[in-house]
Amino acid sequence: MSTEPISRLGWVKLGIFSSPVLVFQAIELPWRMFLPPFFSETIGLGLAATGALMMWIRLFDMIADPLVGWASDRFPTRFGLRRPWMVASLPLIVTGTWHVFFASPGTSISTIAIWCAVMHLGYTLMVVPHGGWGLELSDDYHERTRIMGARVWFAAAGMPLIILLPAMLERLSLADRAGQVAAMGWILILLAPASVLLVLYFIPEPVADHGAAGRTAGPVRQFGPILTDPTLIRILALYALVGLADASAAGTFVFFVERAIGLDRMAGLLMLIQALVALMALPVWLAVSRRLGKHGTLLLVFAWNALLAPVALLLPVGSVWMLGGFLCLRSLSWGADYMLLRALVADIAGRNGQGDSASRSGSYYALFNVTLKLAAGLGIGAALWILSAAGFSAAGPSDATALEAVRLVYALPSCLAGLLGVAITLFQPSDPGARPRDHSLAVSPPIL
Repeated sequence: MSTEPISRLGWVKLGIFSSPVLVFQAIELPWRMFLPPFFSETIGLGLAATGALMMWIRLFDMIADPLVGWASDRFPTRFGLRRPWMVASLPLIVTGTWHVFFASPGTSISTIAIWCAVMHLGYTLMVVPHGGWGLELSDDYHERTRIMGARVWFAAAGMPLIILLPAMLERLSLADRAGQVAAMGWILILLAPASVLLVLYFIPEPVADHGAAGRTAGPVRQFGPILTDPTLIRILALYALVGLADASAAGTFVFFVERAIGLDRMAGLLMLIQALVALMALPVWLAVSRRLGKHGTLLLVFAWNALLAPVALLLPVGSVWMLGGFLCLRSLSWGADYMLLRALVADIAGRNGQGDSASRSGSYYALFNVTLKLAAGLGIGAALWILSAAGFSAAGPSDATALEAVRLVYALPSCLAGLLGVAITLFQPSDPGARPRDHSLAVSPPIL
């Protein structure tokens, strides 16, 4: 635990601090959207085996994330609590990416699994300590939303950055699926060291409280009290719903666009459109949260998702304009749920950290992160298993029943998650860490 939060970051430094989110996106976006068809079609693993691999890696994360979060709370160094872990992540991310994104056809599933685990361990060593650091940046209710909003905004900004080159290769027919995945691999290999070096050079980590770190309990005693907080449990349940729905939609997006709607070589471009809409919408949701609070705004986001998702079942085959309009409307809420839920976790960590003698921010973020990863693994694994059981073929023709299954798997989880999210949010009485509204903050312009 740091001795005190640092002062409010200006927008340039906040952007620099948020830049590792581009690395997270450079891993998660291909993992959810491009690697499933790459593994099943190009490598030849098949849909069922690919789904099992995705779920196995998330189970690996379930062990790695909490341990790394606890360790980043427990072991201070003269370089800080969080920074050494981020440096250690780089060789694992780079080598893992090389062997996963550039895998050759016929590579065994065991080899792919080992290198996926290496890449994800590096991912964990970067994302969890960085997330814990982010929870410590401010003790202000609205500033926490601003910090988490900046992280989600950079995640949205990372989508065009990561997808642009593969989308161009797709539209110009200059590369097949393997070429697109390789292009994203190079982006990840270059982004990881660049973003970490920027953060280490420009953003000072608050001086670690070595005494508080030394008093941090062992992993079991550390996480036990955290998981008895009913407010946190509700937030984690909401986050699991969001992750499950998002992963099922993202993991079947390419199949939905290219096979169910029949728009070949359009998936990359349509993902770009979604990202641009989200970039414009996120500051609006931040302003709404200043007016309605995080709880009320989250209710609106879940309701919007529940309303829009079923429209995917009605879209006509071959209509790029109707599909584009639907994706624009649906993308208006993209990332707002992540922003608000992350800010609520920061509120709980800040509330529970007041007067506490132990360091816990990394542990809080680890629980938060592993919940998302497990839900995402279940979402994509179940989605691919259902498609395989319905007779859908990633590499060959599929009948009308299988194509209808693609639409259902893409749309229904998001609808159900939205409805359940509304129900759970209605039982959440108030924002944790909320304070009486400061009207000067409520009318100030949002700055991501």
